[in-house]
Amino acid sequence: MPDFLQLVRRDHDDLEAGLRELARPLLPAVELRTSLDGVRLGLTAHAEAEDIVLHGALAHHGLPAFVQQLVGEARRAHLEQESALAALVCARPDTSIWRTRAQHLLELVRRHASHEEQTVIPALREHVPVAAYAKLAGSFATERMRQLALLQPSAVYLVDDIAVRLAQAS
Repeated sequence: MPDFLQLVRRDHDDLEAGLRELARPLLPAVELRTSLDGVRLGLTAHAEAEDIVLHGALAHHGLPAFVQQLVGEARRAHLEQESALAALVCARPDTSIWRTRAQHLLELVRRHASHEEQTVIPALREHVPVAAYAKLAGSFATERMRQLALLQPSAVYLVDDIAVRLAQAS
């Protein structure tokens, strides 16, 4: 069975790959939409699952204040990433603003991944009881799948496309 760190790292790597794809110039619109949807679904499911599982660990194991602080920092990083994702979704695809916002989100994900993989998860491994830490991976995987099941893929159109269609209909 995979370790919690392995599962989290795989999500981080997948998000980075999707964001690198979004920052590429001249990507066809269909590929942009598909990549953006993958990033949106992956980021949302990852952040929600991680928050639920880690807050559950905090509640059940009376972890030291500094570990609680680290988990809080991870949550704040997820909120910052979700805000950056919203800004990206609102940008016109394949423009300099789009690429700048995609690059910004990529940097946020990289910084979060590094901090979490090098600081947060090792602190959890050290302070959560061994049996409970071993269950984090299964809990995370299950919750991530549950979150994905709750999410819907984006519509075929981006916000920009909808505005154009509305203008044409007027």
